[in-house]
Amino acid sequence: MSRPRRPGPRPLFPGLYCLMACAVIFEGDGRPALYIGANTPGFRLRLHRVPSDARVLLEAPHPLPTEEGERRGHPMKGSRVIFQTEGASTALHVNAASVARELLEALEAYGQAVKVWEAARAHFETRPAQAAL
Repeated sequence: MSRPRRPGPRPLFPGLYCLMACAVIFEGDGRPALYIGANTPGFRLRLHRVPSDARVLLEAPHPLPTEEGERRGHPMKGSRVIFQTEGASTALHVNAASVARELLEALEAYGQAVKVWEAARAHFETRPAQAAL
């Protein structure tokens, strides 16, 4: 017998609990993709690709605590990041200001990389094919 499903959108990243890392990785065709590493409740790290149509919301204090404050424990208690698509959503805890900074930097880099990739693709698609020498 299956468990009854909770009301609301389905989870985008099922079984993840806390964001630990994120980075922009370029795939084989040169397309940029945002990847996250997050812990499960059993403290196993899992890597996932964030869908390109996902909306990312960070709920954290402003300004972010300094690294000196991070040594005292978890100054980001209650902070989270939400990944949303049309039919799915996942909220992950963000316990360290360094992870929040890494996420913000990765999102900025991802936005720039997507613009450059789209411009390069448009340039090569509209350019007539040249004969190889």
